[in-house]
Amino acid sequence: MKDDAPDLATLQTSFAQALQYRPSDVAGLITANHFSAEQRLQIYRNNFVLSLSEVLEATYPAVKAVVGDACFSALARQHILTAPLEQGDVSHYGGGFDQTICAQPSLTDAVPYLADLAALEWLVDRASMYDAALAPFPLEKLQGLTEQRLAEARLLPQPACWLLDSDYAVASLWLAIRDEQLDGLTIQTRESAIVLPGPVVIATTQAGTALVQLARQHQPLGQASQEMLTVLGELIAAQVFSDIHYADDM
Repeated sequence: MKDDAPDLATLQTSFAQALQYRPSDVAGLITANHFSAEQRLQIYRNNFVLSLSEVLEATYPAVKAVVGDACFSALARQHILTAPLEQGDVSHYGGGFDQTICAQPSLTDAVPYLADLAALEWLVDRASMYDAALAPFPLEKLQGLTEQRLAEARLLPQPACWLLDSDYAVASLWLAIRDEQLDGLTIQTRESAIVLPGPVVIATTQAGTALVQLARQHQPLGQASQEMLTVLGELIAAQVFSDIHYADDM
């Protein structure tokens, strides 16, 4: 680097801008040898894009499986150049990839469910970083219930629980890609997803996510629709809820 180099913070900012093809004075501060300053910058750029592309591949394997290597590489590059890395820890990089997909009209026309699949995979990635065990639901508290007591009861969702509603069966698609069982999948079906630490992906209906939202608002089950009550048992069995509180024990 030249003797009149700027302070470290300015240099780091300029270098980050140059990596993303933004206007920067950093090339003028690089000493050329066998390669010109711009050639050396391009090597850094290629390594930078490659490294973050690998992060995105690890975060969005189902998206990559749907669109293929070449399309995914182009999407990853676009995301990297438009959504800069803002911290040194790359484990938190990749959010907003669904918005990068939405900005490609030809792709969303061809694969209209892709953005929702990416949104789901981001939730799965977040859930994979949550290492707390799920609190087991106390099934014994369901014994001897009366209709009135149940109507006054309030469910407690797991502390870490992510929800997604989609016009497409993206939860079933994610599970099918994971299990390599794509036969019989109908993607043109409205579906919702509940994601728990593990990660665990539960394909459900919008009534299922609405029931979790109702519980988060501390509303009693008497406020639940019949559609919500229909999925109550399967969501309890799937450990979506950690407890149930009754009016007479609060």
